[in-house]
Parts: sequence; structure tokens; C-alpha cells
Amino acid sequence: MNRLNKQQALLLLPAVIDNEVTEQERAAFYEYIKHDPDVEREFYAMLQVKRLLSQHLPKKPAPDYLKDRIMQQLHEEIESEKLRKPGTPLNQIGTPLKLQSTWSSVLYSGLRYIAAASIILLLTLMVVQLLERSTGSVNTNIFVMENITAQHFTNFDGGLIDPDFATESPAEAESYLAQHYGFNLKIPDLEGARFAGIVLADFHDGMELPLLQYIQDSIDEHIYIFAVDLKRLNQSGNMIRDENAAKSCTTQTDYFVNDINGTHVVSWLWDNNWYSAVSNHNGHDLAAIVGPLNRD
Repeated sequence: MNRLNKQQALLLLPAVIDNEVTEQERAAFYEYIKHDPDVEREFYAMLQVKRLLSQHLPKKPAPDYLKDRIMQQLHEEIESEKLRKPGTPLNQIGTPLKLQSTWSSVLYSGLRYIAAASIILLLTLMVVQLLERSTGSVNTNIFVMENITAQHFTNFDGGLIDPDFATESPAEAESYLAQHYGFNLKIPDLEGARFAGIVLADFHDGMELPLLQYIQDSIDEHIYIFAVDLKRLNQSGNMIRDENAAKSCTTQTDYFVNDINGTHVVSWLWDNNWYSAVSNHNGHDLAAIVGPLNRD
């Protein structure tokens, strides 16, 4: 698929949000937003709105009176369309059609547009209220760590990135991070996976985080883990944890699996550091091989 232009990316954006695109289209979209911060911001703002709506406005069955009202309105619209069609037999028309003035037609159309606009305004206000309750203000520049983690994995097709510090020793990597970058974190052991080193990645918008890379030689798969001090993450201003993950992970063995457009991201809290792991595996299968999450 050829590289997208801005118009094509904007047209594709809602389908990417709703996971209704092909893998080729998704890859093309992610490639495009790497070079267009405006569309990237809009993408993550829409993801945030969708997440908030799904959390605070769960789907509920419509009441019977509303179903009856909708069916009645549909019936009236169908009958009205029959009346408008030229050549409709008279026996199909229950009531003789009265001629309406041009002004009445314009007024009727105007009322319908006003009603539609009112619904859109109401939905917008609901979203604004949800955002205000969840973040304290309406801020479209809030990014979710798990979403960015999934994007990095997709951008590199889950492949191995040349490390800034190549080592198979977690202890050496911990020492390197502490001495050169002041990161005090533990590098987890992953059963059946070989530690391959550290990439100091521009996680998002100048926020540099260590990316821990692992290789599963037997199946030729790679695992990415981003790690950040929880205090630093909370002070970042525009980066947050997934709300459900933050609520679920309170002890050393808790974890949460986030399904982000088909990519599973596993999150957990360990010694005041927040870890966000991603691979081609099912999230629960990935969590099963992470050492800190499998202590009795």
C-alpha cells in the first residue's frame, strides 16, 4: 500500500480506532502518523474518548417504550417515502397527500437539521463531562502508556531493534541504567526468553524510556518491555497509565492485559516501577512467563 496523504489518513482514522482495517492499512496509518503530530494527537484523543465512553457509558438494552417509539417513527418515515415517490398507486396511500407550501418544506427540513444538531451537541457535552471527570480538564494531549507501547511494537513489526547497550546479563543492564541514566529498576526474568539488551527509546514526545528487549530463540519471537519510575510517570503531565490497569495492579503479582486493536499489552507494578510488555503472544500467555508475576 502506498504512503498515505493527510486526507487519506484522516479518512482512515475512525476505522483504525474501531479496528475495522486490514493489517496493511493499519501499518500505513501508523507509518503516516510518525510524521504528522497533528493527526497523531487526534488519533490518541479519539482513543481516549472511546476508552472513557466504554468505561463510563456501558451498553444497556433499550427500554420497550423507546423501541416502540423508534419502530413507529420508522413506519411513519416509510409511509412518508411512499407518498413522495412518483407513480405510487393510490390504494397504497392511506391518507390523501396535501400539497405543502415551499415554506413548510423548508421549515420541516430545518427542524430535522436542528434536531440532528441538538443530538450531536448533547453527545459532545457528554464526552466533555466525562473527560472533565476523568482528567480534571479537557486535554486532548493526554496519552496512555499502554497505547504507545502497542504502537512501538507495531511500528517495528515486533522485530529486534539495535540496542544501545547489548548484553545478556540483566545485572549489567541494571548497573548501566543506574550509572548512565539514573534509572533504578529491576529487569525481570522471562522464562524461555533471552535478554538481549536495552534501547533508550524516545517513548513519546521527548519522554525517553528504557526499552528492554528479549528474544525467544525457539520460536523466533521478540518481547518488548518499557519501564518507568511511577513517580516520574505521574509527574509527566501528559502520559498516564491505563485506568483499569492502574486499578488492578496493586501488589507484586498483579497484572492487567489490555487489548489494543488486537495487540495485547501486559502491565504490572514492581518496586515502584511500572512495566508495560508487548509481544505477538496472548497477554495472559506472556504474563505467565514473567518472573515477578509468578511468585507464590
